[in-house]
Amino acid sequence: LSSTVYSPLISSPLSLSPLTVSSSLSLSPPTVSSPLSLWPLSLSPLNSLSPLTNRLSPSVLQGFTCTSAQSMTIKTVHRLVHACRPRILREKVALKETQLTCMYNLLKDNLDQSFTDYPSDMLLYYNYAKVEKSNCRSYFNAAGSADFSVLSSVLNKDEMLLDNAKSCLGISEVSLSKNHVEVLGNMVCTMNGSYILNSDPFILEKLKNCKDFTEAQVAAMETLLISGTTQYGKTTTWNQQTLEDLETLPLYLTQNFWSLFTTVKGKFLKSFMPQLRKQETVKRKLKTLFKQINSFSRSKRGAGCITGNITQSVIADTSFPFGYDMTQFDLCLDISVLKDNLAAFTKQVDDNNFQKIILVKLNQAYPSGIVDEQLKVLGSVSRVATLDDITKWSITKIDTLSALMAFADGPWETEKSKAIITTYLNTSGNSLGSSELNAIGANLCSLDVSVLKTITSSSLKNANSLDVTSCSTEQKRAVYDISKSSFSSQRISNPTYYQLISPYLGKHTHTYTHQI
Repeated sequence: LSSTVYSPLISSPLSLSPLTVSSSLSLSPPTVSSPLSLWPLSLSPLNSLSPLTNRLSPSVLQGFTCTSAQSMTIKTVHRLVHACRPRILREKVALKETQLTCMYNLLKDNLDQSFTDYPSDMLLYYNYAKVEKSNCRSYFNAAGSADFSVLSSVLNKDEMLLDNAKSCLGISEVSLSKNHVEVLGNMVCTMNGSYILNSDPFILEKLKNCKDFTEAQVAAMETLLISGTTQYGKTTTWNQQTLEDLETLPLYLTQNFWSLFTTVKGKFLKSFMPQLRKQETVKRKLKTLFKQINSFSRSKRGAGCITGNITQSVIADTSFPFGYDMTQFDLCLDISVLKDNLAAFTKQVDDNNFQKIILVKLNQAYPSGIVDEQLKVLGSVSRVATLDDITKWSITKIDTLSALMAFADGPWETEKSKAIITTYLNTSGNSLGSSELNAIGANLCSLDVSVLKTITSSSLKNANSLDVTSCSTEQKRAVYDISKSSFSSQRISNPTYYQLISPYLGKHTHTYTHQI
């Protein structure tokens, strides 16, 4: 006997693929790592299979949604939340604030003080008034593993958490002992420069876990490092090993720090840059790093190319273009070398000024306009193009559109993304199909309402959930009207229908809830 059921935790409008579950509930191990579209909806199997729930992969668990969880038993929700807890040798389950607050609100009356049994990120929303005083240290020790960047600034939670932590641990000033730092863990990421300067130098080890820093935090870290009181010793002893031991911190440090190194910077970048690219570090950070570390390279234009002609072997150096200033990059780069190695250049060069030089030379190489073949590999270089440049581009293929819209290469200005998409749509046979919608993403909001209305219900239905956050009211209305038609067949199931059209509701939510 078998029955066809659907995923309870749908993370996108298309995760409704059926899965056949035998009545014996003997699900094979591969099932627990399948995407949510292959996860059974029937609550009885989930309620009966605690071992299965515990074996669900992070990629499955991160699809948790509040809409579906509300139809589950508290016992089932508890098991799912427990499965999201931090575990050794397992990737962290990445959850958003809406998921975390939902988890907590559903379980807030059924939580005990065994804080390590819950996702550390969820603990950030825990009602601290319910934490027994004798357990407050255990609470902050567990919460210290959380990613504090998930907190919305409007909630002001980080300040409240720090105040409670100081009260719990008996901290009266802005000075933290090593023990304090060990307990608070990643909470140090939310602390201002005064804490960094006045705390035990061990704080640097915890700061390595932070995802970003303010200018004041960076300045404090540099001051602390340069003081010579940390485990990294006096500046006169610093070498390549020092940079490697600092792990990710060099990514954020300024020329004040980099000026203390001479010959080792290039050697360090040979290993550091590939590491950053593998981690998919955002372009903004890579641009800032190059600007800070390369700020000491200066030359006079009249001197000609003295740094060295840029050849294929030079480009292959993972530290490239370190050592070249803007003038030398321009003088030493031959157009023919650029044409033959364009993909390598766009992958290696992150600095805006250098990227502008690349575009200038490309325009010289292709005076009638850059075509699909080159545009597909432009990467973040495309973001420094002017509207005038874009009007000369030939964008005819979906692969080109998708490459130009890649989120990892940085945001587009509204007018520029509109020009690119419009150029693509002006090619005979091209339209806003599901592939195009997936490629465009949030840039959809740069299009005119009249263009949005050309989206068919079939295209919207078969596309990923669209991000209309930055759209105007009129744009949202246009997409919402199409979504109603796209998912009309699901209207018999109110929760499913609501979940499918919810990304497009906006201010229509009140109207919709009355309709159902």
